[in-house]
Amino acid sequence: MAIDNLPSLLPRESSEDYAAQLLPSLMTLDRLDQGVWAGAKAVFDRHIAG
Repeated sequence: MAIDNLPSLLPRESSEDYAAQLLPSLMTLDRLDQGVWAGAKAVFDRHIAG
């Protein structure tokens, strides 16, 4: 995860790395029923139900 690397990288490197890891997920925001967003919703729904 990018968060684990942030303290050990230079600010520019950490920002570029974080953006590179986040951008693919952000590009799929129009498909909330698939991929990472579907997984996040499943976790949310499970916690709300419990």
